[in-house]
Amino acid sequence: MNKGDQTHKLILIGTIGALMLGIAVRSASLLRAHAIADESNAVDSQMENLQKRLQNILRITEQPDPDLDDAKSFPMQDELKLVFQDQPELLGRTRFIEQHFDPSARVRLLPGLDGQPGTADFDDNANGVVDDAGELGATFSDDLCVVEASQAPTNSIEPSIVLQRGAYVAGKKHFTEPPPHPDRILVLHQGQDDSWSFMLDR
Repeated sequence: MNKGDQTHKLILIGTIGALMLGIAVRSASLLRAHAIADESNAVDSQMENLQKRLQNILRITEQPDPDLDDAKSFPMQDELKLVFQDQPELLGRTRFIEQHFDPSARVRLLPGLDGQPGTADFDDNANGVVDDAGELGATFSDDLCVVEASQAPTNSIEPSIVLQRGAYVAGKKHFTEPPPHPDRILVLHQGQDDSWSFMLDR
């Protein structure tokens, strides 16, 4: 075998090896993607089943008395817990937060953990000034929205912007006008490896 044939053979072997490695990596990626999809579908199915069972309980549970305090305004708490009686570890990481619509609540935009509007030390709006108030809420920044109930004090962090009035808040109602939206319950789960939430209309 001459030198040219040996070179072609080595190239062919190298190409086949690279293809085989690529196929192996691709197969591993597909298997991992399928495993993640299966896990996600299982969580979705669990949530859907849980949501239906909780909604069922709400339908047959007496409506709370709005004049009672928060601790007493959720008489279905024990009934809701029955859904988790075969999964006590799930219940331990799940919270039920009763919410009502507050027409005067403030949805406020604030700087995030870096303490600066937009991304800290970056000219998000390209106006030549770094971290000016106009960068608040910049895309990909850590700025965040918070909801302030109408009776809550105004957040003192600056700069800030009130984006809208009216939002769901937790706690006792402080207004007498009929709200434009029904009360609801936020079911919030925070596990070691997973977290999810959904709403139940009252």
